[in-house]
Amino acid sequence: MILSMTGYGAASAESANYKISIELKSLNSKFFELSLRVPRLYMQYEHKIRQLLSKELQRGKVSLFLNAEVMNPEKRSLNINQVLAQAYLKELNAARERLHIEQEVDLPFLMGLPEIIPIESAEPDPEEWELIQQAALAAAKKLTESRRHEGEALAADFDLRLAAISSNLEEVESQAPARIEQVRERLMSALSDLKGKLDFDPNRFEQELVFYIEKLDINEEIVRLRQHLTYFEQMKNEPESNGKKLNFIAQEMGREINTIGSKAQNAEMQRFVVNMKDELDKIKEQVLNIV
Repeated sequence: MILSMTGYGAASAESANYKISIELKSLNSKFFELSLRVPRLYMQYEHKIRQLLSKELQRGKVSLFLNAEVMNPEKRSLNINQVLAQAYLKELNAARERLHIEQEVDLPFLMGLPEIIPIESAEPDPEEWELIQQAALAAAKKLTESRRHEGEALAADFDLRLAAISSNLEEVESQAPARIEQVRERLMSALSDLKGKLDFDPNRFEQELVFYIEKLDINEEIVRLRQHLTYFEQMKNEPESNGKKLNFIAQEMGREINTIGSKAQNAEMQRFVVNMKDELDKIKEQVLNIV
């Protein structure tokens, strides 16, 4: 099963005292990165939220948006800082007189100034944390479901790319024997042109020719590339999504394709090699979006 790293999930949990709503958005990342956008009061839960979601989501750049409503006013005390409010009012009135501003400083404006109403809580409320945990887990499950849907589309695309690479590989394999013979004929033709012009040992030349042609053999690369294609298919269908392993296999496939290309020395085969590289580049690009 493949899970994309991009997705979205939202959920709420509530009681008689609180209502917690959480949204999660996820993008590509090599590791798990969590960005919290929550009221300052709820930053006290950051470590717990991070631990909770890292287990559920594993990888990705995740943004969390938390909205909280206090249904029971007794659960929050304002603790207005009256000393600071008086200091603000004194300075503001002084500035108002200096600048000849007639408008009075009203209460809503004063209450909105920094630190007038501290939002720190004395102790975390277990009931509130339980609701945050419920909403976060429910949102994570919806995000995972969203990732799964995108992963299905990626898996279908991989099937097409792997089939295209396999088809081009078959073409390469079918042309490999004739290519070796063409190389041999070309070298022998060049040798016949040099007869009488150079003094050389024919036996030694034949040995060097065999050695050279063996270096052009691509059977091992073809076998390994087929193995990588099979392994990629197996990993793609594993119960757990593993983008890191798929990325590693894709890198190994690239090495074999590049080696085949460097040994080909045949225009027609190079065309099939280029096709394989093109399909593999698309696979590599998509693999980076897998959990």
